[in-house]
Order: sequence, then C-alpha cells, then structure tokens
Amino acid sequence: MARTLLFIFILISVINGAVRGQTSLNPDLSVVGDIRLFSHNDSLRLDESEEFNLSTPEMELVIAGYLNPYARADAVIAWHEGANAEVEEIYATILRGLPLGMNLRAGKYLLEFGRLNPVHPHAHSFIYRPLPHAEFFGDEGLRDMAVRISFLLPTGKIYTELMGAILKGDLFEVHEHEHENEADTALEEEAGDKANPGFFGRLTASIPVSKYSELALGGSFVSGIYDPHENLRAYLGGVDIKFKWKPDRNRSLTVEAEGLLSHRKIEDRNTIDACGGYGYIDYRFRQKYNLGGIIEYAQNKLDSESDTWRIAGFVGFAPVEETSLLRFVGNWTKPSDRDGYWSLTLQLVFSLGPHQPHNF
Repeated sequence: MARTLLFIFILISVINGAVRGQTSLNPDLSVVGDIRLFSHNDSLRLDESEEFNLSTPEMELVIAGYLNPYARADAVIAWHEGANAEVEEIYATILRGLPLGMNLRAGKYLLEFGRLNPVHPHAHSFIYRPLPHAEFFGDEGLRDMAVRISFLLPTGKIYTELMGAILKGDLFEVHEHEHENEADTALEEEAGDKANPGFFGRLTASIPVSKYSELALGGSFVSGIYDPHENLRAYLGGVDIKFKWKPDRNRSLTVEAEGLLSHRKIEDRNTIDACGGYGYIDYRFRQKYNLGGIIEYAQNKLDSESDTWRIAGFVGFAPVEETSLLRFVGNWTKPSDRDGYWSLTLQLVFSLGPHQPHNF
C-alpha cells in the first residue's frame, strides 16, 4: 500500500509539473535579417541606375509560442528601410476546443487572401511581392485588425476550409511609417473614430492527385475603406490555384497562379475596376537549391488604362536550411507609360532562432 501511495504521489507530481511547465514555457524568439545588393536601369531612379547599390538592412523580430494546448500567440515586430520599429502582426489563435471544430483568430495580421499574402516577402523565391499584390494590397501586404473564424467542411478526402472575418476596415488606406505632420495625424485620428468595418471571406479546397502530388483551389473576397474622409469603399476578389509535387524531402515542384479584380467606388457615384494576376513555377532539387520563373501583370487601381508587366527568373541556395539563404533574381519590367527596364537583386536572408527564413 505504501509503495502504491508513493507511486501515485510521484505520478501526480510529474503530471502537475508537466502541465505547469507547458503553460509557462518561454516563447520562441527569432531574428530574421534581409540584406540586398541590387542594380537596375530604371529611368525614375537615376541616382541608383546601373550602379551596385546596398539596400538598408531590414529585420523582423518574431515572437511566437503556445499559450496552452488549445491556443497560441504570434507577434512580428519589423524594421523596414531604416524606419522605426513597427508592429506588423500581433494575434492569438484558438486552435481547438471550440464548437463545430472551429478555429478562432483575433488581432492584427496578414489576411489569408490567396496563398502568398500571409507569407512574409523574405520567404518568396522571387523576393518581391507580385505586381498585383503590390498594387492592390500595398508594399506591406493586406493586413488589418480582424476577428476571424474558420472551420472544415465535411467533404470527405477533399480538405475544404471556409473562413470569414470582420475587419477594422482601413486595410486599403496608405499606412506610412511616420506621419509627415501633426495635421495629418489629427485627420487620421478623426477618421479613425468612425465605424467602417470591413469583411473578409475565403474558401479553399485541397484535392489529392496522387501519392506525391496535390491540387489546391481557392477563392477570396475582402472589402474595406480606402478613403475614410469620404467614406469610399474598395472591394477585392481573387481566385487561386496551386499544384505541388513532392516525391521526397529533396525534390519538389510548385506551380501557382492567382487572378485578382479590384472594384472601387469614387466620387459622383462612379467606379473604377482594375485587374491583375501572376503565375510562377518553382523547382527545388537536392534540397539546397531551387530555380524558377514568374510572370506578373497589374493594372493601376485608380486608372485601368495604365498597366505594368514583369517577368523574372530566380535561383536560390540554402547551405543550411534552418539558418540562411542566398537568392538571385533578374527582372524585366515594362510599364505602359515608359520604357521597360531591368533589375538584378542578390539577397541574403538569415535567421537566428527557430523561425525559418524561407519555406521548405
């Protein structure tokens, strides 16, 4: 009996310690650095044209971890182009335990519009955000304060997820790192007092094609205010397709495409429609290497008569996949209103911590 009681006491102590330890673990901390050497012959940037230029290093501090077995929290603090620190993302996600198997996320983050928007640019094989994303989402991606729910649909072997969110609604506004003057700040604060919620929805399905390949289809929709002073709203819809073949950990082939349509209300009850899209292919081999190409097109969101094409080739080398990556990208860009130009970029991305600088 004494031995039994001692065993029970030890077992309770171990379980209690494990539970307490799980809820009090320090979060994962990672620092991701992005350093670039580039050259181009863009006539609008003559001070850099046909010269070797070093960009100002960029950095992200990633803080992430589980709050308990049911929820986790993530935060990303970024320094871009020498600007002051900015909270890019901070959100909590309840992964399990809710009715109907729902998943709940609340906070500020990159919305799951399409497949590339939630991914930080340092994980893109082609370095830069695709043209339609840069035009319709902005340089920092489509992000906003949101309360989002998602759940799986009972579609058998086809993995189908439906999600919807209520947004703060100012995701299409231009967000500067620093205000130019106090008057701009006062105007933004005054506009911020108005309730102009936005809405987001996405439906995605993953279909197994073979033992080593999968086809994913998706559709997304979002609306929000782009001019709070005139209460003008923008709508954006998109469809995407992705095929991935991965026979082993050393090789994979990814083919992806996305089309987007922007609809904006303007003064006098008029509207502006603009479209864009991209498609890329990325082949990874020997685990450390990848190469591919991308073609992109986007109309100006405020003037559909103005558009831009871009085509690029890229190659990457990851000597040690968890810590560092070298990329080289060559672009040819052709705006409709001026001559085309080339650009070359060599990128070094490194990570101190568990957050990988790229996706494998």
